[in-house]
Amino acid sequence: MKKLIFVFLLIVGGVTVCAQPAFKAPNYKSIRKNIENSSSDFYYPKLMERYQSGDSTLTREERRHLYYGYVFHPDYMPLDTSSYNKSLMETLSKEESFTTVDYNQLIDDANALLREDPFNLRALNTKLVVHGQQDNVPEYKKALQQRKVVLDAIVSSGDGLTKKTAYYVIKVAHEYDFMSCIGYENIGGSKIISHYHYVQLGENKYGIEGLYFDITPVLKYMSKHNR
Repeated sequence: MKKLIFVFLLIVGGVTVCAQPAFKAPNYKSIRKNIENSSSDFYYPKLMERYQSGDSTLTREERRHLYYGYVFHPDYMPLDTSSYNKSLMETLSKEESFTTVDYNQLIDDANALLREDPFNLRALNTKLVVHGQQDNVPEYKKALQQRKVVLDAIVSSGDGLTKKTAYYVIKVAHEYDFMSCIGYENIGGSKIISHYHYVQLGENKYGIEGLYFDITPVLKYMSKHNR
């Protein structure tokens, strides 16, 4: 039952973000200038404070500045190496029903992941599952709004069908959780083409074979840190 709830939440997220205005690629140079300007509506500390509170009034551009602007944050680290992710998935994969201890562990791991990566969709989905099961409405609404910010930012950047219209992400792990949220299954095949990451999809009703993701910030980080 818990797995069905988890899948349901992922698919519902996809329905929410599909009806968006025309997409455009993020201009990282412009975003950096705006988020570092303390008199700007896009000043990063203010945006992050609103995001952390689950503010539903963030505009599309504010969401884009928040998500893509994180690449300029000193804590930005796009590689998925957290030990909390393994712990989270081990608990989620349990066959038996969740216990109170399991719920507490899931929240602890999700919060730890979000401290490392504020836009971790897997962690946010986990919080939705737990808070939904425990009828914690305020925390559920907060996590839901935070997930909407991430999904809306990514889906506003492209449609993923070509290199020219690639989805832009700031972390490769976000690709896979995002694909789940919009109803696609990755079949394991992927390749790097210049600054794009092409991911093969499983059979789907649209007949789409794969999606392109622009991972420029990830590659720049790896080059700078000799990864």
